[in-house]
Formats: sequence, structure tokens, C-alpha cells
Amino acid sequence: MSEDRWTDADDAQFAMHALPDDHPIALTMGVMTALDNPAEHQELLRTWVTPESVEDWGNFSEAATFLRSHTLGVLGTVRQYEGASDVAYVIAISQEPDAPMRMTQEDEPLHPAAVFTWIWRPDEGNWRLHSVGEGWSRPERLPRTSPDDAPYIDAQAFPSGSNVDGR
Repeated sequence: MSEDRWTDADDAQFAMHALPDDHPIALTMGVMTALDNPAEHQELLRTWVTPESVEDWGNFSEAATFLRSHTLGVLGTVRQYEGASDVAYVIAISQEPDAPMRMTQEDEPLHPAAVFTWIWRPDEGNWRLHSVGEGWSRPERLPRTSPDDAPYIDAQAFPSGSNVDGR
């Protein structure tokens, strides 16, 4: 909080800290922290990814290098496709070093530096990270075990008519 008034950055920090530990945004923050030293946190990182993608992650060094190539901030809004509540996209954007956290507006154009694709996996007991990349993985191309059946998270649907590049 600034010395004399509450700011949007204060709203964003408050919202982030109020999230449950198993929320995709909180999990993304944990993954980003663990990727600061993937060798030390490799076993923890393996517990956070989908079983189908464990081999693709290798030792997590490629993901760490990719994320280190940007100064990232995680947006405080999860995005989802209609009819796919079991897939959550957490968006990281490039920002200036030491920039404050912020919340997104529903109609704000998205220019992600990285998209964290989370899948609700009741067989694993939580959300699992499937991929981190520059594009969106369409739900029908993901290893989903409970299509459109996930615990409620406060998310925004992609705006109708949006030009979302789904792989």
C-alpha cells in the first residue's frame, strides 16, 4: 500500500494472498519459484505436473531457461474455455523489473509471455501443470480425466469473438 492511498497493485496483492494454496494461480507462483532452482526442486516439480507430461519436462531446466528469459508477472485472473472447467490457463506477462502486481480486466487484450496450462486431475487429487509455453493448448488436445467437472475457481471465460490461438 502506498503511504497515502490503496492502489490497484494493493488490490492485486491482497487477491493473490487470499487464494487457497491449491488454486492454479497460487500453484503457478509456486512453480515459478521452484524453477528458480530446478535441480534443487526437481522432485517437487514432478509432483505438480501431469503424469502424461513428466517425461516432456525432463529435468525442468528448459522451462527454467524459458522463464528466466523474461521478467514475468502473473495475472490475477484465470482464463477458461466454456465447457472446460477442468482446464485453467494462468497467464504470465512480460513486465518491467520490480513492477507491481496487477489485476486484469475481462475485455483486456492478452499478450502472454507464457501460458501455464493446468488440468484438474481428481485421480491425482489436485490441479496438475501440463505445459508452459507461448500458446494456448486447446482442451480437446489435453489429457483430461474429468471433462468440465472441476472445483469452482473464479475464472473468466475467453471473451466471445476473441482471437485465441489454440494449439
